[in-house]
Amino acid sequence: MDSKQRGWKGMLGPFDSSRRTPTREGSFVGSWRVLIFALLLSSQLANFGFALQEVEATASAEELFIGESFTYQVDVRNADNPSPPNMAPFQELFEVVEAGNESRNQSSTMIINGRISQSNIRSHVYQYRLTPKEVGQLRIPEAKVTLQGKDYLSNSLPLQVNPIEKQDVVVVEVMTEPSRVYPTQPFSATLKILVKPIPEDSENSPLRPLVRRPPHIEANWADVPQGLLSNEKSQWLQPLLARDGIGFSLNDISARTGSFFDGAKSAIFGLSKGREIRKGMDGEPIEYYSYELKRSFTAEKAGEYSFGPVTVSGEFAIGLRRNRYAVKRIVAISEKSIVAVREVPSPRPATFCGGIGDYTWKGSATPTKLRIGDPLTLTLEVERGPLSGSLELISAPDISQIETLASQFDLIDKNPTGRIEGSTKKFSYALRPKQADASIPSLTITTFDPAGERFVEVSTEPISLEVTEATKMTNGDLIGSLTNPTGTEIKTRSEGIFQNKTDPSLLQDERVRWSFWIQWTLGTWALSGLLMGILVLHRKRIGDPLRLRQQRARSKAQSRLIEAKLSWKQDQPKEAMRLVRSSILGLIADSKSLVVDGMTTSDVDMALAKAPVPEATHRSILALLESIEAAEYGAGQSINLGAMIEEATKLIDEAGRYLERGAQ
Repeated sequence: MDSKQRGWKGMLGPFDSSRRTPTREGSFVGSWRVLIFALLLSSQLANFGFALQEVEATASAEELFIGESFTYQVDVRNADNPSPPNMAPFQELFEVVEAGNESRNQSSTMIINGRISQSNIRSHVYQYRLTPKEVGQLRIPEAKVTLQGKDYLSNSLPLQVNPIEKQDVVVVEVMTEPSRVYPTQPFSATLKILVKPIPEDSENSPLRPLVRRPPHIEANWADVPQGLLSNEKSQWLQPLLARDGIGFSLNDISARTGSFFDGAKSAIFGLSKGREIRKGMDGEPIEYYSYELKRSFTAEKAGEYSFGPVTVSGEFAIGLRRNRYAVKRIVAISEKSIVAVREVPSPRPATFCGGIGDYTWKGSATPTKLRIGDPLTLTLEVERGPLSGSLELISAPDISQIETLASQFDLIDKNPTGRIEGSTKKFSYALRPKQADASIPSLTITTFDPAGERFVEVSTEPISLEVTEATKMTNGDLIGSLTNPTGTEIKTRSEGIFQNKTDPSLLQDERVRWSFWIQWTLGTWALSGLLMGILVLHRKRIGDPLRLRQQRARSKAQSRLIEAKLSWKQDQPKEAMRLVRSSILGLIADSKSLVVDGMTTSDVDMALAKAPVPEATHRSILALLESIEAAEYGAGQSINLGAMIEEATKLIDEAGRYLERGAQ
């Protein structure tokens, strides 16, 4: 027996050729070694590209109530760049929402008898949130994945879906206010949860016994629906975190040390709003514990937006037996609430400017004393009222439609671009009067009143002008008369132009001076070359994207401060603080050509230390950023937002001037 045969025999264990059944010990050892051999063989096949492609499906639940959702996962193994599974067959039984995908590749190394073997498992996982549409014993279909033109099917899974039982322990409602709005108008969605008190312990919160396994909320508007605007999720939910752990978990939101991260520990939100009396199933009044989750939205475009149905599920305490709480699993589902965002009705007046809500308009002109044909600037200024639409949607009124104005003026600029300054927007028109008695009449602009659902005309005050006739000139005024103060005169005679010249001072050398003209030509060429070089350098300099970024740093920061002031006036303090911080970080990053994403106060400190910024301004900027961070993370510090924005405006102006000098 050679060494190779001995090696195989050693791996397979003792074997008696005269007996078909090995000994008990030999069977155990032999099976163990055969298993190792199979693992080694499969790992070697995997290394040589012979890994088997397969698709496996798993579900996070086998039984649930109608309205509840569960996670469905499809694992595609040993495939390069796999395509997502075909979820079309699932649509009949489930509502399907994508929940992301990721690669989960694994590598392992095994050493047996001094031999090293490596195994690589490639895996790509697709996750979905499935919500059953019907009750009963369902079968989750097989997921089909196409790999290199060949179809692979996953395993099918059973699912028991139970109907919601009638109960009065947990009541769930979703309310929207108002339920009909127009684009740019704000509205709110509120989830109300009523929990029945524990009969033997009615003075304590019924959620206190559930602190280890809090009930769960599944809401479809924790993430902002497409077409709506709202504050960031962390800004909305951070103040609602329950310090004592008594409350509700929400969707798949996790928290660690008070901040939002991907992790295993669910964030718990304390939503207590006191007590509320409702009638129970038997008609008797119940003083429920009330919990609310509210969020404000602003519609960007027309359409219908559904809030709900919202599901609240978990084990709730229903009584106290021998000093122990009796619990029952309950699933409660709300009706959905619809918000209709409507288009501004048509036909619309020609003077409609796009404004939705209440606005104030006023006009001014400069200069007011001018002549016919002289240019003047007409400025229309609109101020946004509370709860009115964004100034971004307001366009320049078409004043050419005003016959009185069009008959008295030539309109040079009929559609100017507006500029926003805080809560106002200004449009500047260029006009030329065509007659002496021209004046700017009262101008009518149309807006839309969403409360009354009607168009409203707003008029500006008329503007008086002093327009005079243009000065008329004769040919003599334009050419003038030439006088000869010295009495010297040159006359033309048939004998020659210098024939009758008597004053020697009028005589000069008429020979061509070649040296002068050569010097003049060379000088002109040199000057032209110098100017062309300067022009090329200037164009190159103004086209440099880094330099353009540095030049625009202060103006961009000031624009963000204008947005911050607007958010403050709209009672959005979190957004206002974020914009103030963004304006300062943006100024530093743009001026020093840094990346603003992930920039910290420490980064700002180091950047300013290398810039020609006064120490006092440097320290004031750091102090302002630290106060914003303290307020954002709930350090108990109250901030005067108006004073903060004014301070930021002053600091950006001061620091911006020094940073611009350093960039030159």
